[in-house]
Amino acid sequence: MRLAALRRRFSNRPNFVQTRDGVERLAVRSAHPHWIVGRGLCMYRRHDFANVPKSRRRAAVELQLPVWSPFRRTGHHTVWQGSEAMVWFWDEDAVAEVQHAFRTTPAGRDAPPTEDLHVLPETVFLPRQDDGVRLQPCRAGCELQHWRDGVLEDAFWYPDRPDADQLDSFLARPGVPDAVAARLVQNGAAQALRPEHAAEPWASPVAPADWLQSNERATAAAAILLLAVVAVWQEARYWKIDGLAATAQAEFDTQQEALAPVLATRDEILSLSRRSDAMTTVLNAPSQAHLMGLVDQAIPGESARFAEWTYQQGELEILVTDDDALDPVAYVRALEAVPRFEAVRVGRASRPGSVEIALRVRP
Repeated sequence: MRLAALRRRFSNRPNFVQTRDGVERLAVRSAHPHWIVGRGLCMYRRHDFANVPKSRRRAAVELQLPVWSPFRRTGHHTVWQGSEAMVWFWDEDAVAEVQHAFRTTPAGRDAPPTEDLHVLPETVFLPRQDDGVRLQPCRAGCELQHWRDGVLEDAFWYPDRPDADQLDSFLARPGVPDAVAARLVQNGAAQALRPEHAAEPWASPVAPADWLQSNERATAAAAILLLAVVAVWQEARYWKIDGLAATAQAEFDTQQEALAPVLATRDEILSLSRRSDAMTTVLNAPSQAHLMGLVDQAIPGESARFAEWTYQQGELEILVTDDDALDPVAYVRALEAVPRFEAVRVGRASRPGSVEIALRVRP
């Protein structure tokens, strides 16, 4: 239902046809309002632009119009078939004058604004014909056409059905088929001179490659614009990332400033803790007087005495002399029995009557 309503809405625009007899409203409606210039008010030229680059062909038609047209201001419409242009042109001032006058009549008061009207020639609303010579009825009069390979090679309008002399004159044009085929057209075609107009005009078949070539400037401009948009978008992303990084750095600096006293306090606590551990280690180490007492109590014999004493980082070396009899084994066993000593061993004595003992003090 909604799709049907949209079709009715966009296919319900009026079409008007202008002939030498005046302006008529056509029964057929289309998506865009058309002002159709009758074939009797148009001139026609077919021209091959194969030697012109595709992107320059539209401009080439504009340059040719002053050569073809006798009018001061020329309106025109072009249908392309490959490199061949089928061009209809008319007196634009005369058409504009008729449009203005038509709007003052009761029939033209509801006509769309002039800028909304698509001004087109009548032929493009009539059927395309097969190759050969054809007699095409128009809203007023008829048109004798010569078709070849889908191109309207030549066309001439007659206010009435052409007679034999007019037909022979048309057949004498370059490229027109022989008179036999043409007379078949004269005898059997165009019985009714009130044609059926299509709702939409002819379309120019354009291949994708042709469209790109004919619109290379617009395509290049669009590509450049797209690249510029992408570049601006990327630059904006970079600026955004830089801005976020700067914001994060500022927040980090703020946090650092806020945490600076806490970090300083932490560093001071760690320093004091290390100092305390060092002092604890020092204070927990046994005194040498205490060690001498332990060694003296452990060594058997009344005459044994210390000749030398060396203590450094838990390693104790002593030189024991005894006037009686030295018994290194007894010394070692006695010192190993002390819980504070370990790894007791006997070394080489530096002098007679003495023994060197080394041991480790347990922490």
